[in-house]
Amino acid sequence: MAVSGFKGFGWLLGIAVVSPACYMVSSQVAAERGRVEAVEMAILDARKDIRALETEFDTRANLAQLERWNGDILSLSAPRPEQYVSSDAQLAALRPVEGGHQYASLVVPAATDLALAEVKPVEQPAVKLALPKVAPIQTADAAPAPLVSRPTLQKALATAATAKPRIQKVAMIDSGLLSDATFGDLVSSARRERGTLR
Repeated sequence: MAVSGFKGFGWLLGIAVVSPACYMVSSQVAAERGRVEAVEMAILDARKDIRALETEFDTRANLAQLERWNGDILSLSAPRPEQYVSSDAQLAALRPVEGGHQYASLVVPAATDLALAEVKPVEQPAVKLALPKVAPIQTADAAPAPLVSRPTLQKALATAATAKPRIQKVAMIDSGLLSDATFGDLVSSARRERGTLR
């Protein structure tokens, strides 16, 4: 009889010992899982860094080849002002005389002279406001300098119209230099790009 009374106490004691052990095992598993995920993230970051470095190495290795192709075959160069304006006078007309600030309103495409209709101002009654008198501030007399005079601009446009455009030579890619697949890819991407620009 006494043994049966201790039986319930034994179950209670067994559960009290086993449940913290199970909790400790599950928390240890969760901690290990967190460490494994951190290591996996570090591996992914390292792979991204490796990929970026490989790309940089490949690019730097190909720079010498690209420079040789540019010097020997392609003959590409940086844009020059002659590609956009045909003479030095037009280029000088784009630059303001003084100031140092370039405004978009200064570079205006040439348009035909149109006769403007006269607009008569509408007379409105004057409104008088009671404002305190303000003493005028004396400043140095500085008249704004004209940016470009009309005769200079017309002269620049006239010389631009009479100037002959220079014919630029375009280097052709040697078909033996690139494989047929690469050359076909270049041609198809050029066609796609030309189609998107139109």
